[in-house]
Amino acid sequence: MKQTVGDYFFLIFSIVGSLASIFSYTEYIGPKLNDQGIAGVIFLGILCFLFFGYSIYLVIKYRKKSKYPEIFEDLNLGFSEIHSVDRRKYPSIDNEKQNIYNSLAELCNSLSDCFTKINGHHIGVCIKYITGETQQRPFVKTLVRDKKSKSKGRKTGEADKKHWIDLNSDFNYIYSNYNNDNIDTSCYYKIWLPNAMDYINTNLPNDWPPKKTIWPVNLIIRQLLWPLRHYRSTLVVPIIPLIDEQKKYALRGFLCIDSPRNVAFYKNTDKEILRGVADGIYKHIDKFHYLDTKRKKKII
Repeated sequence: MKQTVGDYFFLIFSIVGSLASIFSYTEYIGPKLNDQGIAGVIFLGILCFLFFGYSIYLVIKYRKKSKYPEIFEDLNLGFSEIHSVDRRKYPSIDNEKQNIYNSLAELCNSLSDCFTKINGHHIGVCIKYITGETQQRPFVKTLVRDKKSKSKGRKTGEADKKHWIDLNSDFNYIYSNYNNDNIDTSCYYKIWLPNAMDYINTNLPNDWPPKKTIWPVNLIIRQLLWPLRHYRSTLVVPIIPLIDEQKKYALRGFLCIDSPRNVAFYKNTDKEILRGVADGIYKHIDKFHYLDTKRKKKII
């Protein structure tokens, strides 16, 4: 969350007050206490630290949640772009395809604005579509992503490489388990990616992970050496209808958000927002693929 002047004031005030209390105790109060008095002060000190930490946790949690009502304007703008596609007439396949692409890109921008507003730092958004299923080894490619992520060199379309589903935990978890009713495939959620020991991603270098050491040191090393700086938390949902065709054959791709910070998302709340958006863009992803295939057949 973005800090306010009030946040910094109360933080400094708390630190100064704590230091003053410690100084007063060591100089004036401590020497006059017996063992029982010292034990009582230590006990009260521990309680104060616990309540102080819990107060900070509540402030962070509920201040972040209070931002959710502010995102509806951005969501509305994103969906207005999507809905406008259905109301227009197009002179050619290429024109219609480009309009769908542009509207999906604007939706990514709106979603990025929404989650950036909630989290206080940039959140990347992209739409991945599934292809290659007829080749027995499906992969995904990035169809569109938000403009700020693109400005940082994150690729889309033909410039993006193939992301094999079986080499990406984000997609493989949903794709390979989708028809299994005993596994929740409504999303893939990780908020400590550097410390996810079984995590695989085609963007990770071949020399990852680093050599294992003792447990706590290994966690620190993984955080420091993590190569995907923009990508420490992720939430991925399948692009599939919410009600009809809840089977793997109807899966068209994935809607993804990611953060350069650990512990960036609320799983249940953010998942439901993304699932609603994924349902809303489902037919447009279908139409885009249909037009793209039709265009390529014409060229051939």
